[in-house]
Amino acid sequence: MKGYYLTRLEMGKILQCIRNQENPYDILVEAWKRTGSKGEFEDNHNLPPIFQKLLKAEERAIGLSINEIVSLGNQIEYASFRSTAVQNWVKRDIKDWIGSPQHGKKYSIEQAAILFIVEDLKNTHDFESIRLLLKFAFNNPADRNDDLINPLIFYHAYASLFEEVHSNNTLSAVVIKTKAKELCSNSGLTSFQSEAMESLLISSSLSVEAAYFQTMSKRYLERALR
Repeated sequence: MKGYYLTRLEMGKILQCIRNQENPYDILVEAWKRTGSKGEFEDNHNLPPIFQKLLKAEERAIGLSINEIVSLGNQIEYASFRSTAVQNWVKRDIKDWIGSPQHGKKYSIEQAAILFIVEDLKNTHDFESIRLLLKFAFNNPADRNDDLINPLIFYHAYASLFEEVHSNNTLSAVVIKTKAKELCSNSGLTSFQSEAMESLLISSSLSVEAAYFQTMSKRYLERALR
């Protein structure tokens, strides 16, 4: 992927910063260096507006609007958010599992993470399957205490699994299963819940891998048709 973008692991850290009302400067700078962007980070005036806003302490907040979630989501590699689609998700497709905005008209960081998860899952799953995953993992959207796993932790876990598999260029079932099991160790889940969570992490990470292949396929087609 070309240009300045965030990996899902970096985005997970950004979400943590927003929730803690911390400045994500260091994360954004590291992403700048990783992508080989030209010039100094501080001298660049073409950063996406959402990043410029996050860097302004006086505007820092713990909630995000739909437009902010979409803007932030579109900085993630192999992701493509549309505001109208996300509006449909929260009003219809996953209404019961995202809930109402929890900070006035803005959504909590956990709710934003769920929307990022949905974006990844829709590469390979229909919304009925996605709703079943959300119900199993997160339960009541108004009560984070009944989650089997916090949405931010789940997002970070399958992002980590994707990075492991993708960077090693291997889709070995044994490797993926072993890594997923490591991520679920010491989770406090029952044996049944842990095994199910491992499968959900694997499925989610492979959905991201599917998005990668879709992106590459489109890129080669565009190259051929220039």
